[in-house]
Amino acid sequence: MKRYRLSVCKGSSCKANGADAVYAEARDSLSAGKLVPRCELYRGGCYGFCHMGPNVVVREDTGRKRDPLSPEDYQLMGWPGEVYYSHMTPEKMRRVVEEHIGKDAPVKELFGQPDSDSGED
Repeated sequence: MKRYRLSVCKGSSCKANGADAVYAEARDSLSAGKLVPRCELYRGGCYGFCHMGPNVVVREDTGRKRDPLSPEDYQLMGWPGEVYYSHMTPEKMRRVVEEHIGKDAPVKELFGQPDSDSGED
């Protein structure tokens, strides 16, 4: 059975666009689905895609040792099993928890496409 780390950005743009509600939905959905033992939920730093927020990153937990200064808390790493979701809402978050975490089935139509050429903040 896979285990996951789910990060909801806590940057100011993501928060202004509803990241706190997305985080609350993730917490509640994980609890309601009895998925807390399978998924560590936390608030990540800014991933740099502010104009696409709220941003969520889901990574498979491979058991690698956590470095407290690791860049994984504020950037995409390109690791196998890493999925980036953008423009998240509580409804989309509920679906990610049910399908990605609960059924090991990433929700492909919700995948974000990092775009650093927009010039927006």
